[in-house]
Amino acid sequence: MSPTHHYFSNAVGSVDYVPADGYLYLHWSGVPMTGPEFRALYIHAHNLLRRYPLRGILADHRAMPAAPAPADRDWLLNTWLPAVLADTHFARYAVVPTLEPAHRLHTPAVAKQLQRAITAAFFEDIPPAVDWLLAEPTGPAST
Repeated sequence: MSPTHHYFSNAVGSVDYVPADGYLYLHWSGVPMTGPEFRALYIHAHNLLRRYPLRGILADHRAMPAAPAPADRDWLLNTWLPAVLADTHFARYAVVPTLEPAHRLHTPAVAKQLQRAITAAFFEDIPPAVDWLLAEPTGPAST
């Protein structure tokens, strides 16, 4: 992964970006999270995507301490995602999930809804996720 620039952080995570490669890097600290903290990370991610012509997000959920509450997942998919798609260059979403199955953001239903809206893929480690973000798009959502 190329060097990142810090944009925002709170107790539960950080939003950084890789201007040379054109993507945002969202990662979690492992600290238990609240809905407002979860949403703040994504709101700042949206702000960053509006500020710079970044085309992708690398969401590293490996340290996510718990799955977001259902209301926060609904907000992410039904409020945040449509707003981001409407006013940014965002086109690809790479996810490295937590190893803890009970804490995974991408339950099959969430993954399916996400992939209907954006080209998204799930990876077990950072390097293949970065490679995928940097590759030229070849079609619909994968993996």
